[in-house]
Amino acid sequence: MRKLYVIVVVLMGFKATAQTNPRLAKTIDSLYTADQAVQLKFKEMHEQNAPADSIKKQETLKNETFVRNIKIVKDIYAKYGYPTFKMIGKEASNNFFVLIQHADKDLSFQQQILPVLDKLSKKGQASRRNYAYLYDRVQRNSGGKQLYGTQLTFSPKTGLFDANNKIVYPPDLADPEHVNARRKSVGLEPIEEYYETTAAFLGWKRPPSKN
Repeated sequence: MRKLYVIVVVLMGFKATAQTNPRLAKTIDSLYTADQAVQLKFKEMHEQNAPADSIKKQETLKNETFVRNIKIVKDIYAKYGYPTFKMIGKEASNNFFVLIQHADKDLSFQQQILPVLDKLSKKGQASRRNYAYLYDRVQRNSGGKQLYGTQLTFSPKTGLFDANNKIVYPPDLADPEHVNARRKSVGLEPIEEYYETTAAFLGWKRPPSKN
């Protein structure tokens, strides 16, 4: 089994809003654009069955981009605090979150941001969905248990679904029976829909049901 860090779903449903710091929003949007470009290129190379050495080089470039962005993101946070909806608009604020989500090489920074995002999201100045994604990310990166099942695990043999066409829960998901109630509390769709959306985005087909 291996980890699967999804780059879709979390970005849905955000509309542009007024900004009090458009210059900061523009900086964050530029960082986000670079982040997504290397990720999508990496995905495309897999889909096109590119040579293994080329995929490896792209993966290295992706990781280097993530690490390079961490320093800039930390500088932004030190100067402005967490960029809220009011400060830079919902779209740019969500883009800032994605950069934090990809700061896996700096777990302590992700842990530092988590309670801040929790507080701001409860006040409506950040996304509650994003808080759930970061919570699970921190738990996975620190060996803990997820609550919302946002960080999927891909099996080379069965993908995200077992031979009977049922979803394969991440092994680090706590209390799977009640995951959808927890997801609903933070505005996430049922986990079954999340799996379907993710599989479609990645171009994976579900195995035919044996029932």
